[in-house]
Amino acid sequence: MNLWLAAAAAIAAATTLIHAWLGGREVASPLLAAERLRTVPKYTMYYCWHLVTIVLAGLALAFALAASGHASRDLATSATVGAGLFALWNLAMIGRFRLRLTHFPQWALFAPMAACGALGLWW
Repeated sequence: MNLWLAAAAAIAAATTLIHAWLGGREVASPLLAAERLRTVPKYTMYYCWHLVTIVLAGLALAFALAASGHASRDLATSATVGAGLFALWNLAMIGRFRLRLTHFPQWALFAPMAACGALGLWW
């Protein structure tokens, strides 16, 4: 068992739950309640919100399979690169659009996930 990859899996699983629980309440529900949004943009964003849920669960599964030795390191590498890119994109958006770090904290979940993945690949 690779404990670093297991830690990345745990962070990814926690992120999935946070996304589904808090994101559902703070993002998805208000999005659906917005009356001024047209139908196509509203439901496209809702669809994308669910895609993120699926991707997060996929990251958790990928890290868990790699941690237990049931999948190749390539899967852990892909998950690590993905998590790192998600963290970087979040920080880039915060900087580019002058957003508040506390309003967009996704980087704080993806960065440790990527770091644990990288350590798991290294050791």
